[in-house]
Amino acid sequence: MLKTKTVRYTGENGDWSVEINAKLTGFEGSHSIKIRYKGTGTVERADYRIFPDDYEGGYPDFDKKGNYYWECRDCGYYDQKDELLFFIVWKERGTSDEKVGFLDLKRSR
Repeated sequence: MLKTKTVRYTGENGDWSVEINAKLTGFEGSHSIKIRYKGTGTVERADYRIFPDDYEGGYPDFDKKGNYYWECRDCGYYDQKDELLFFIVWKERGTSDEKVGFLDLKRSR
């Protein structure tokens, strides 16, 4: 039987709430990322990076509540750090300016 190890990172600020759940079963790592927009506008586009591993992604659209969920199997496992830095750049519908946010994601298990 393969041993399973899990870890969760969470963080939030005035605009965003982020949760990363990672799982390692045997040698296969997977993770999911939940992003929730807490601001008042509608997100048209967003791009993010997670450091120190420099993992990046982007989303062309969110659901009507400002949520996005992404899951990846056999694509890596976060567990080496007690804290990750989540960097996001986004644009709200009806505005011309991009906004920038940083979140410290704390390891919780």
